[in-house]
Amino acid sequence: MFKKISIITITLSILTTSSIAGDYCSPIPLNEVIGATNTVNDSSDLSASLVTTSANMLSLSTSLVDAGSAANEEYVKAMLQLSQDILDMADNIAKMADKILVMADDIGDMADKIVETQRIQSANLSLTQRNILKAQANFNSILEK
Repeated sequence: MFKKISIITITLSILTTSSIAGDYCSPIPLNEVIGATNTVNDSSDLSASLVTTSANMLSLSTSLVDAGSAANEEYVKAMLQLSQDILDMADNIAKMADKILVMADDIGDMADKIVETQRIQSANLSLTQRNILKAQANFNSILEK
């Protein structure tokens, strides 16, 4: 459970960091970000499962070594399969990390666009207020005549 919380915390900190945003990304919907986090959690579960399997393999290997040389061939096959499974898992985690980095870039780009839009709208609001105040002053001067 601690590993899942750590991965979620790291993922969210990466996703909320706008300083690593690039200009080559397109916006990624939030549900895809959540999906990527869920996939990372699934990878953590797979990793924990592989650790348990490797412990079982160690126990099996000890009994196979004790059984004699005829059983060693099965042990080697099992170890090679475990190694392949670990390699596959590592590849999946690397692909997911790449997707998370791209999403972090996209979120940073979106945040930059929101800040720029807010800056422009603030300037527009200020100009609108000045225009209305000037118009009111003009109407007051007309009424005073």
